[in-house]
Amino acid sequence: MFASAIVFFISLFNRVIYIDDAWFGEQAYQFLKLGYVNTPSIINFHGWDERLFVYHKLNIIIGAGLIYLFGWSPEPARMFTLIIYLVFLAIIFKILVRQDGVWTQINPTLVMFFLIVNPEVIIYAFTFRPEILTMSLGYYSFLLLLGRQSYSKIIFAGILAGTAVLVHLNGVMYVFAGFVLLLWKRDIKFAFIFGIFAALFTSFYFYDLLDPGNFSTFLYQIKHWPDNITTNYNSGSWYSFLIGVFIKLSHEHQRFFWSPDVWGLSAMVALALLASGRTLWRKYKELIIYFLVADVSLNIFGSHIAEVNMLLLLPFMALIAGAFLTELKVSSVTFVKSIAMVIVVFQIVIVLIGFIKIINSREDTTKLSKMTLSVFPNNDERILVPYRFIFNELPNKNLISYKTMEYHQVEHGSKFSKQEFLNLADRLNIHYLVITPEMYAENAGMYPWMPDEFKGMADKTQPVKLVIIDKTHTLKIIE
Repeated sequence: MFASAIVFFISLFNRVIYIDDAWFGEQAYQFLKLGYVNTPSIINFHGWDERLFVYHKLNIIIGAGLIYLFGWSPEPARMFTLIIYLVFLAIIFKILVRQDGVWTQINPTLVMFFLIVNPEVIIYAFTFRPEILTMSLGYYSFLLLLGRQSYSKIIFAGILAGTAVLVHLNGVMYVFAGFVLLLWKRDIKFAFIFGIFAALFTSFYFYDLLDPGNFSTFLYQIKHWPDNITTNYNSGSWYSFLIGVFIKLSHEHQRFFWSPDVWGLSAMVALALLASGRTLWRKYKELIIYFLVADVSLNIFGSHIAEVNMLLLLPFMALIAGAFLTELKVSSVTFVKSIAMVIVVFQIVIVLIGFIKIINSREDTTKLSKMTLSVFPNNDERILVPYRFIFNELPNKNLISYKTMEYHQVEHGSKFSKQEFLNLADRLNIHYLVITPEMYAENAGMYPWMPDEFKGMADKTQPVKLVIIDKTHTLKIIE
């Protein structure tokens, strides 16, 4: 565990800028600049370059504040996420080691293992995404619902759950989970107080949707999102909604076994509930109820099923896994112990592979983008670039992200041929292209024409800079 933490901090140096850093970073930059969100690097796509209403409100506002304080760079926002994660670790560890705490019977090391030696955490704890902050707020809200209740605890728990929704709409899972947990405990009055304050803070999400036409644009944009994030909300009737709920719930297992990154912890929690469900239920009813309701609520009321949203369940799954392994230490069931050991080893191996990928993909993106884009004229002509190149050149060049082409390609219904790609570039008034090596690698799948087009490149480590010849729609390399 300590080795993983050390390698994690080493891996932060020159870590490649992810799509998410750029996507949310651009929104925060525009919010600071204009007072509202748009994405000028994604053009002619359902009005996003004019006004985007579907965004993680508080996450973007925080990002704008960080840009105001520290300037346009990916590092302040990434460091903010890292600090939130480290504070979360400190709080959960302090609660685990307290002699009078709610988790005194759980070995703290076992819980911390799954919170630190975690393939998703090593990526997203240093990425400007909302899940780590949302997860932390949800967990803090849950803590306040345990033990003897008071008005102040319940109100603050509701505020935290509502704030989680402001950070990410999927945070609504904590509102439902907290409300149901209080009902189960027969704290009816406190359940409604919790719900009122959670709803009050959730309502701030709609602050910019009150002007005429804004809410309808919000619904239009969410309905025409490139990914199917509307899921159950796009139902035309109560009947279709219920059918959609049933179908989506039947697919929920996909979230837990989406990729090897989430297999380990998912398998451990499944083993825990199967092998020691009665014992865990007797000792940790509130934890298990909250986890199950939160998961079902995320499925029904959240966006599409995706493994990144597993982070929102991470604290509760780590506690269940840690509680199970603590019980298993004194168990005589050798077979179950063997399975648990295999899962732990698997988790370590996947984290090692994750670190290797991170370290091998290191890149000084800000230096690379500045050097690459310096060859283009200092005018307003549009340059199509990988999204990460907006750091730190967004204020200096008219940059269009390849997300523009990707999303138009989604609506097109099939991958663009070279000519279709260049025709769209012409319609969008794009003059120049930057193509990075991973885009024309042999296994690149986003634009199938690129690997054949550039397979003869002598230097396959540097971006290719091109100009589009207007009349013929052909590409010419800029030396």
